[in-house]
Amino acid sequence: MRRLLLPLAVSMGMLWLAGCAPRAAYPPPPPPDSQDTAEPSPSDDQSAEPSQTSDAPAEPAPTLTEVSGPAVVALLDSSEQLARAGNPDRAAAAAERALDVEPRNPFVYQRLAALYLDQGQPEQAETFARKSNSLAGRNPPLRASNWRLIAEARRARGDTVGADAALSRADYYAGQSL
Repeated sequence: MRRLLLPLAVSMGMLWLAGCAPRAAYPPPPPPDSQDTAEPSPSDDQSAEPSQTSDAPAEPAPTLTEVSGPAVVALLDSSEQLARAGNPDRAAAAAERALDVEPRNPFVYQRLAALYLDQGQPEQAETFARKSNSLAGRNPPLRASNWRLIAEARRARGDTVGADAALSRADYYAGQSL
């Protein structure tokens, strides 16, 4: 009897752990040479992010609920509600807990970037938006949104030239499809 219980217990433990995993894999990261490290123009992006040339219809970009586990989705929903209710510190704490659960989730970094921008911390906002871009893979809508956050952060620091460059990047990604 004991010989039957051990494999059963191990199997149950493995199934329980599998339930904690995210629902879908994250999109693959971009090649190392396409990381957003400098102030490249949109023409630089054309070589880093080639457009899809097949005649097949493009699949929509992965969304938060498609790439995140239920705990992260719940924490980010809570973070958004707390921010709307005027509790920015608690909102950031909830988003940071989501980051502890899924440290490679680009949507978590994007949420933290928006929170830092709302809290008047444009340097932190840009840093987290750039990190989100580095994890975003081939997700043009997410990248466009991150570049808009970067533009707002730069404008808040008085860097209008950098903000305009970031908006140009946002427009480029907004016009792309997968």
